[in-house]
Amino acid sequence: MFIKKFLKFTILPAALLAMAVTSAAAEEKMFTVINHTNSVIRVWGKSNDFKFGRIKPKTIADCTCNALYNKDCFDKKGDKAKIKLALESEDGTTLYSGDTCAKLYVSPGTYIDVTLDANGPNIKCAIVDKYEIRQPIPSFDEADSNKDGKIDEQEAEAIQLKTNFKDFDTDLNNELNPKEFDGAINKFNVFRGVPF
Repeated sequence: MFIKKFLKFTILPAALLAMAVTSAAAEEKMFTVINHTNSVIRVWGKSNDFKFGRIKPKTIADCTCNALYNKDCFDKKGDKAKIKLALESEDGTTLYSGDTCAKLYVSPGTYIDVTLDANGPNIKCAIVDKYEIRQPIPSFDEADSNKDGKIDEQEAEAIQLKTNFKDFDTDLNNELNPKEFDGAINKFNVFRGVPF
């Protein structure tokens, strides 16, 4: 009788407490990477080389980590993770990072916007709010799908520029030349809020 009571009041609560601690420790935390580049982005933790993974071109991916298995996830002061991002070369042998991507301290729920640096093969990383996620603005060559040197209304519709098409067609020929296209992109960010 005494043993049953002892087990009931000591071992059972201890087991329940251990299960609660384990499930709390196993909670997954994540940050999100928005890859605007045309190449794969590699993401890893700086402390113990824990690899969060590889992110395909032009995609948005959540990087999760479970503190129960990966101790360097969000183990820094203020529950932050120290991470690094780098762009893979096409053959996967070379990595290109940049000053803004080499040492990032991120909290769970952070959104990291990754774009190509204008001056070379490196990348730029910026922490953004979720509402700022947008598709990158294409170049004229990317928007000109039939490669005829101009953007017609059908191509404009494909990049969500048709609504204001007539405002940017200054020579009124129902097409946008490269100069008109640049003017449209500079005046109006048509891609804000557009998902990949």
